[in-house]
Amino acid sequence: MKIKATFLDEISHDIPHQNWGTEEWDKDFLLMKEVGIETVVLIRCGYKKWQTFPSEVLSAREKCFTPSTDLVEMFLQLSRKHGMKFYFGLYDSGRYWTDPEFWVNGNYELEVEINKAVIDEVWKKYGHHNSFAGWYLSQECSRNNGKIIEMFSTLGSYCKKVSGSLPVMISPYIDGRKNVSQYEAETGKGNGINTKDHTA
Repeated sequence: MKIKATFLDEISHDIPHQNWGTEEWDKDFLLMKEVGIETVVLIRCGYKKWQTFPSEVLSAREKCFTPSTDLVEMFLQLSRKHGMKFYFGLYDSGRYWTDPEFWVNGNYELEVEINKAVIDEVWKKYGHHNSFAGWYLSQECSRNNGKIIEMFSTLGSYCKKVSGSLPVMISPYIDGRKNVSQYEAETGKGNGINTKDHTA
């Protein structure tokens, strides 16, 4: 089985910043194309205070840092140049949907609200690119907790409404016993789930 798609992990979460410019990314896209990659997915357009493009929405509402380079524009242009499809990953606040209240009371509305504004902004700014092939909901989950289904459904439907029904992807993961923090000495945990539980 050949891998035909990959994430662009650009800024922020558990992988260090790359600080690449157009030349370095161009070489990377070329190499990806040579090994058969057809689709690239921006894993998230922003996380907490970091963002991949100069978003007026995120700068105003979340006080995000203004990036020196518009990575989204760069990725869309490189996707066109190398004949790839580009999927745009939404903003992950790192707090609204991960707050314990989200799981208990379904307090996900703030995550939805800010992402709807980002979706509008992004489609207006980048929707004309023919390499813009779809959306990615960056709030990854491992279980049917709280209101995750409602959040996915609301954001996915809104992406389709704004963009004329472009496809929307999610990325559920199996939270197995080896899914531990890289900052801890532990090599396993007791509350992981298996594939059977994950499927259910």
